[in-house]
Amino acid sequence: MGIGRWLGGMTSAAALLLAAVTGGAPHHGSPAFAGESGPGVFCAPDEPPPDSAATGAQTVHPVAYPGLPYRVVVPGLAYLAGPPPPVTPALELQALRDRLAAEVAAAATPGEFAFAVTDLQTGEHISIHGAREHRAACVMNLFAIIAALRDVQAGFFPLEDVDALIRRTIYASDAVTGRALYEKVGGGDVVAGVGRVRQLQREVIGMASTSLDHPPAFPHESLGLSADNLITADDANMALAALYHGELLNEELSAWLVDAMIGVKPGLNYLTAALPSQATVSHKNGFVPLWDGFVDNDVAIVRFGPGLRNAYAVSFFSQAVPVQYADIPLAQTLVRMTWEHFSATYP
Repeated sequence: MGIGRWLGGMTSAAALLLAAVTGGAPHHGSPAFAGESGPGVFCAPDEPPPDSAATGAQTVHPVAYPGLPYRVVVPGLAYLAGPPPPVTPALELQALRDRLAAEVAAAATPGEFAFAVTDLQTGEHISIHGAREHRAACVMNLFAIIAALRDVQAGFFPLEDVDALIRRTIYASDAVTGRALYEKVGGGDVVAGVGRVRQLQREVIGMASTSLDHPPAFPHESLGLSADNLITADDANMALAALYHGELLNEELSAWLVDAMIGVKPGLNYLTAALPSQATVSHKNGFVPLWDGFVDNDVAIVRFGPGLRNAYAVSFFSQAVPVQYADIPLAQTLVRMTWEHFSATYP
């Protein structure tokens, strides 16, 4: 494991200490946008898992961040009115939650796990440990992608400026291209970009339990808020629902992003995308080894049926798992149980 990859899994304090000992921040090289050539820093495993495992008017409250050259307000979608009122899950979905909870409780590996499911037709939502904070790893870069596309929509730069960065960030969970997106939305200032993405999460989407401090794998470019980037499964699904329903981007860019999120390299399709071919999975991974075990996350919109007219959101988070890939059997069981529920509910 290279020094850059290892740094990506460290807390801010530990990474800064290592930088002091080794003579500064690590050199990460230039990102590669196609294939697997070129150096990089990834929020994904070094190797794919074993073959057996993979199968109206709104009120705006501006906040200024140091170094931020502009403020983006897009009429009609800049700020959501707040999370929708909760919808009581139907009995069938509540029964699914009970079965999922039993699987999590019986997990064969130690670790902390969270799982959230949202019916994107009805808004019904269930979760297991969905309000518990988890280390986000590169799942957090999904929001840098959304922020960049909102700037495209606002006319600050064309899609061509960020197309390759976004696709590479999704395809390989590349933290270098993810960092470049924070720099882009910060007008050349990475930390200002982090501030804008944090504002998108907390003030626009309403992700009150999510805390973004720095670009994943770059803890020294920090807002100084926390050592880790934290997210909850409930917050992740709230954001996925807003994306799917066109509340964050216009119809064209929403469709563009959901389609781009299908383009994940095969070796990373082992969690939420381990589903039958009838399912089209748009997802974003996040992986990092930490001092207390492995973090292995994936958040997704799953579409299916004629014209992909049906959909649900699902988020799987794991942390403190002592053995790499040990979370895979649990994750695949949970996503398959969820698929069986929805494919039967919406035949």
